[in-house]
Amino acid sequence: MLNNVLQKARNPQAESYPDITTSPTRTIAAIIPAYNEAGRIRRVLQTLHDVRQLGEIIVVDDGSSDGTAQESRLEAESDARIRLIIQPTNMGKGQAIYSGWQATRANCILMLDADLCGLTSQHIVDLYQPVLAGQADMTIGLFHGGYWRTDLSHWATPWLSGQRCFRADLLKKISWEAAAGYGIETALTVAAQLNDWKIVKVPWLGAWHTPSEDRRGFWRGMGRRSMMYLQIIRAWYVAGGLMCLGIRFGRKSRVSNLN
Repeated sequence: MLNNVLQKARNPQAESYPDITTSPTRTIAAIIPAYNEAGRIRRVLQTLHDVRQLGEIIVVDDGSSDGTAQESRLEAESDARIRLIIQPTNMGKGQAIYSGWQATRANCILMLDADLCGLTSQHIVDLYQPVLAGQADMTIGLFHGGYWRTDLSHWATPWLSGQRCFRADLLKKISWEAAAGYGIETALTVAAQLNDWKIVKVPWLGAWHTPSEDRRGFWRGMGRRSMMYLQIIRAWYVAGGLMCLGIRFGRKSRVSNLN
């Protein structure tokens, strides 16, 4: 479905990178997909308020039935960069990112979850600086030292992290069919491997988000997580993950760590 839509549309170490965020040709838009994140999204927006290099902060309310939109509007009263897009029904994270992308002309996209805990402005700077400096096509923020369960998840499957910064034009190269539902991170990762993007992994010390089982209860949370993993497997296959197996052993990795 998203493919059809697309055809109709168009660490402290970060201080070592040159600061080119004031250039008129390099602008950053934060896109935050949010589904029933009342009580959590405000702390993320309040942290972004201190990151003056961001040109836009776009919240995409993906059919929430709680106060997510209201909390976003309240924060927008004190930060004119915040824009709210409301999707009438829950269409999935991939569609939310697509909607946010289509609403901005920025050439760098900062993709963030709406339920982050322990987020600081330095985390954001660490994530976007390598991209703006031309030293990475995409960065991936990895939790460390915040909550053991999310630390373990990012250690085992770093390519599933939803905290990223990348050049906006790269979104033209991903499979939007694969990105549907919870597939956006997988679609980005597979496209990165197929197109030899340079990726930098950025440690986010002290950051985490609340696992689904803690928020929804064990069984309901496990059901949600199982659905997510099924969508991820589908996304990997649809995006061309099988082709990545040969590439992985056929050329030098372009993934590095921000030390």
